[in-house]
Amino acid sequence: MTITIRRREVLQGSAALAGASLLPFGRALGAGYPERAITVAMLAPAGGATDRGTRPVAALMKEALAAPAVALQDMSGAGGVQGLDYVMGQPTDGYTWAGMNDVIESFPSLGRIDYDWRAFDFWMSGGTACGIVVRTDSGIETYEQWADWVMSKPGELSVATTPSGSLWSNVAVYLKEKVGFDFKIVNYKGGGPSVRATVAGETDFGCMGVTPMVNFINAGELKCLACTTAEDWETAGTMIPSLTNWIDDPIMTKTLPWTNIHGIALKKGAPDDVLARIDEAFATAMADPSMQAIYNDNAFFPFQAGRETANDMMGNRTALQAYVVEVILGMATKTRDELGIEKIESS
Repeated sequence: MTITIRRREVLQGSAALAGASLLPFGRALGAGYPERAITVAMLAPAGGATDRGTRPVAALMKEALAAPAVALQDMSGAGGVQGLDYVMGQPTDGYTWAGMNDVIESFPSLGRIDYDWRAFDFWMSGGTACGIVVRTDSGIETYEQWADWVMSKPGELSVATTPSGSLWSNVAVYLKEKVGFDFKIVNYKGGGPSVRATVAGETDFGCMGVTPMVNFINAGELKCLACTTAEDWETAGTMIPSLTNWIDDPIMTKTLPWTNIHGIALKKGAPDDVLARIDEAFATAMADPSMQAIYNDNAFFPFQAGRETANDMMGNRTALQAYVVEVILGMATKTRDELGIEKIESS
């Protein structure tokens, strides 16, 4: 199974509406939705990549839907489980969205939720790749220098990253366990704290999303040496080399880019006419000229994945995360066989 994820303009809402006809009694497709406020249960707190990526998309979709209101509410408790559980407990009428991110991919294997991506429909805007970053005063200018530095000090150097089991922490673990770098992993509460720890010299280097480090890169305090994209990535005014320039790993090759991700999701079961309206609103939001500045300013990788593409993509990403949690981390409380998740190493 090849699950390489590339940017695809699958914005199917307009096409779905083009073939729509009037429903019984002359009621137009989706007419009447939304008649009241939509609640977005945010799985991460304000200020982070999930919030910064989802908030402008929700605003654009509100305008496209002519919704009375689209209200984002912080339900980031328990790492996002609060928000997921809230959405799962609401009616499938289209009035409750999840401000979705990548926790849905690893939490089933970790036993933190008893459902997975198959319980949702997704519309995913973007994400941010993980980067290896050093302070500019470290004297390390290239990935090759960094690799030589780490290999010359086995077990001595430390890396700041996000909580254990999160995507960016998993990248650090992958580099250590699969690629062979020997360093100490120091987990912080999120991307921002791990970046600040790197800047402050609490660790020797960092492994976290490019989004929380981009202001420090632009200010000349940090230098990103490589990132988890399939090709070199130009973002936020800088070109970051791909790890594939140096690492030839079959799992990595067929599953890049490794990014967090953000967008919206609904519990499965919403009426077709409501889904069609959301398809159209998401397509309109993605086509808005303001989105390009949002991607550039935040170093977001532009997925722009409408419902069909996003649903497939989230299944593929879950297969990768389940592999990392079970095989690399050894932290799975539920196996992929138990969860019915495909094994990417044998596909």
